[in-house]
Amino acid sequence: MDHLERLAPGGLIYLEMMDPEHPLIAPTLATRASGYQPASGKWSRSVVDSGAPDFVTMANKGWFDLSREGGLFGAAREFLVATETHEGDWWWARVRLAESWDIMGAGSAAALGSGFGAPEFAMLSLTGDVIVCGTTGDSSIGTVLVNDFRTLTGLRELANWKAEWRGTPQQERSASRRWLESIGHRGE
Repeated sequence: MDHLERLAPGGLIYLEMMDPEHPLIAPTLATRASGYQPASGKWSRSVVDSGAPDFVTMANKGWFDLSREGGLFGAAREFLVATETHEGDWWWARVRLAESWDIMGAGSAAALGSGFGAPEFAMLSLTGDVIVCGTTGDSSIGTVLVNDFRTLTGLRELANWKAEWRGTPQQERSASRRWLESIGHRGE
């Protein structure tokens, strides 16, 4: 199944794969960004009780509002989403949000999670400075938005470790190095 077919059920129109030489944060690092304490002391998030009868609808609304207000996308509704490449690595696909979409339901069942109502995705703004991740907990689902993640010392240290560790897949090692160089971080 190609990117177009995998992303369409969620209402994402596949535009292109981003050049792997572009200095974007690696998707595997992006999924970890919310695990580091931001300077502001909090993350932006939207959480919905998965026991509510309309939890997917509420989670979709929370994702959209958080993403729009937080800068994931602008009027053109374009952004990047992590997707598995044919080599088995993960990289960023540029997408446009269709008029009709269902990120948390059909999208999570098809490519953006581990099933209907179980989001597990990473999204990145076109400018590369806003991350939105889907989360699934024991009794809730939602989204977390992280901006200004370049300042997260722990995330930069993790990127440096991934760039140097031989067990990291080559594409991810290279992507981590390019991203660190682009933000002016030099390994310790």
